[in-house]
Amino acid sequence: MPPKLDHLRSPVIQSRLPGFDLPTPPSPTTHAGSAPMTTTQQPAAQRTRPAHPLTQPVAFPPGEPLHPTPGLEGPHGDPRQWSYPVGFNIGQRPRGTEATSFEQLRSLAALYDGIQLCERVYFDILARLEPRAVPRSGALEPGDTADSRSWRAAGSRIEAFLESPDRITDLRSWLTAFVRDLLEIDAVAIYTRQTCGGRLHALELVAGETIKPLLDSGGRAPQPPHPAYQQFLYGVPAGLYTATDLDYIRETARTDSPYGLSRVERVILRVNQALRKQDFDLARFTDGATPLGIIQSPATLAWTPEQLDTFERAFNGLLAGNDRIRVRAKTLPPGATWYATAGDDPLVEFDRFLLNVTVAAFGLTMDELGFTADSNRSVGQTQENVIYRRAVAPVIALAAGFLTRKVRRWLDPRFTITFAGIEEPEDFATRAEAFARLIPLGVVTPFQAAQILHLPIPPDSSTSS
Repeated sequence: MPPKLDHLRSPVIQSRLPGFDLPTPPSPTTHAGSAPMTTTQQPAAQRTRPAHPLTQPVAFPPGEPLHPTPGLEGPHGDPRQWSYPVGFNIGQRPRGTEATSFEQLRSLAALYDGIQLCERVYFDILARLEPRAVPRSGALEPGDTADSRSWRAAGSRIEAFLESPDRITDLRSWLTAFVRDLLEIDAVAIYTRQTCGGRLHALELVAGETIKPLLDSGGRAPQPPHPAYQQFLYGVPAGLYTATDLDYIRETARTDSPYGLSRVERVILRVNQALRKQDFDLARFTDGATPLGIIQSPATLAWTPEQLDTFERAFNGLLAGNDRIRVRAKTLPPGATWYATAGDDPLVEFDRFLLNVTVAAFGLTMDELGFTADSNRSVGQTQENVIYRRAVAPVIALAAGFLTRKVRRWLDPRFTITFAGIEEPEDFATRAEAFARLIPLGVVTPFQAAQILHLPIPPDSSTSS
């Protein structure tokens, strides 16, 4: 190639001329008539790495990715879970990096009566629950049943422990505190207290707003023996606990935060509106300035302003606080006219809208709160099933899953914890009808159907009959 075209050998120029192939000058290390050196034969200094597939000589290329910043990857190149604040574990109180604090969520739940009504429904349902320890799938031997004496003896010991998980309060009170923390702040902390011999002694609830989750370098909970949680009391850090010592349960786990997203926080804007509306309604009855009506004196009445004020005071003083006088007829000056003024619109429909949003966030219906104006028996039964699927079952499953893990870890790995008393009303009838169709076909035996439906089994019945 002529020397004048040497400057056209630039990769940038070559990439802009895809249809013009410039001749390649002979390598200075090759001789006339000899083959050019291969890549492996060239010195290391003359070797170049292959072009990145994203930077091929095409029009408008996407470009080569930026090189990773050292120290942001894990030891094995694994990614961080999220971009956590630098120094997250240092000096920050629980939920200090969130827009809403634990204290604010507690206050909103306590002040808005709509949330209190929804929580009351949950608490009433919890009063009907009965814990059951049943053998896990695959634990039963062939021909063995969960109602055998050995299985029932082991299950009874577990159920006895669950009657008071913290050895102080009963299961109903324990579940009520569990569910309240879950609904209001989505942070349930449970400390596993052991005996001196290393056995399980109690499962003690700790106020979730005092616990701060810690992070490892990957943005996840540190594994034992490293502490995973720290308690803050009176604004200062207290004890450190591993994931074995303390369980931190959230209903809504998030990848961008170690904290949950409670049902109160989901509707925090509507709750604020409801509180402001309540304050507005209270002010109407305490500091309202709009009178019920106005008396317009006739134009021919030659009263001075002082005389009008005296008549107004006397008239209002006569009626104020006197219910008997209010229902009697009154005589006004001749020619006076009474104009009734409409009071402030209480916006009852807006109150109902805010309550509906709150009830939906808690997975309930207005019927469960006692508002049955637009309901009937058919709709009520359907909505009762909705409550079971959307509200009761997920929360109870969360508590049952936690208790199952603890029972298998500390008491007996063969058992699973379930709760009776939360079945859908139509569930038993539907299942019984299904078994009535399967038994004649030989798919299941009457003994197996009775066992699954938790019906009493006669002592002389057999598994094959």
